[in-house]
Amino acid sequence: MTATARKRPAAREAAPATFAPLGILADLGRQQMCVAAEASSAMLRGFETMRRIQQEAAHAASERHEAVAAKLHGSSTPADLMAMQAGLLQADWQSASRYWQDLAGTALEMQVEMMGCASHLMDSEAALESVSAVEAFDAWPGMKALLPFPRAS
Repeated sequence: MTATARKRPAAREAAPATFAPLGILADLGRQQMCVAAEASSAMLRGFETMRRIQQEAAHAASERHEAVAAKLHGSSTPADLMAMQAGLLQADWQSASRYWQDLAGTALEMQVEMMGCASHLMDSEAALESVSAVEAFDAWPGMKALLPFPRAS
């Protein structure tokens, strides 16, 4: 998947503005759609890579079996026939092992890239520095009436 992986555009730096809870809520839908689009793009690139791996494995197996079939048409001793079948079986096992390892590696890469899509949503350090919990609590109208418990400041 690394050969076909595309770079995501760099996340824009958030301006050091005051905390605006309504602006964050309004922007949440756009951010979620952006993450969904990036994650689906990563997933589809992974599927393309998996399909390419499957096609290459099937092509190699087809060539192997065709070559052995051509050799089997010639006159051979029973020991040669068994040796050809054993060699074909060994090559098939090795190919299958490599195939599953490649698929697992691609799936893991795809999952890591999909999880990375959501990691740039918000810089939690900057958000915590820019606003305290009391300011966030007091920014919502009617919050004091809804939760009248005393808060530590």
